[in-house]
Amino acid sequence: MDAFTPIIHRHGLVCESVLAQRVGGTVRLVVTVDLPEDEIGSADLDTVTDVSEEISQLLDDDLSLIGDVPSTLDVTTPGVFRPLDSVRAFKRSRSRLLSGSLTDGRTFYGRLTDVVDDELVLDVQKPPHNPKRKKKGAAAPAAEKLKPGEHRVPITEVETAEIQLEFR
Repeated sequence: MDAFTPIIHRHGLVCESVLAQRVGGTVRLVVTVDLPEDEIGSADLDTVTDVSEEISQLLDDDLSLIGDVPSTLDVTTPGVFRPLDSVRAFKRSRSRLLSGSLTDGRTFYGRLTDVVDDELVLDVQKPPHNPKRKKKGAAAPAAEKLKPGEHRVPITEVETAEIQLEFR
């Protein structure tokens, strides 16, 4: 909703999405906010809380936005499991460890160091050892992996990508 944009921008965030659902007689409103794409890190909880309180007050003050019905407001961030399906999503994932596959069948495991134009700059690493139980029958051949080192990969060649959780 455009009415939320000034509140979100005032706190240095951008609006990723707004989802409104009717559940019985209640409106559930989910507003997803994030840092601008040129920043690394996550929106802090205090800022998200402030945005939530201000949007809640706006909804109370202006019944034309969702009507005079019971409602639930969730203000959230995309989190670590955001879909990596756009230049913006990849830019917001800079410095994260990713794994994925390319359209030619190769796989990668590495740190996303930058996004330049429409290319990912990956510092590909050797994936951690992940022992798997052998299954009976013929094993499928392992996919070719990008060799360790820096690689520039066009985003259009990324079939799948996901952030790997790191515990430090």
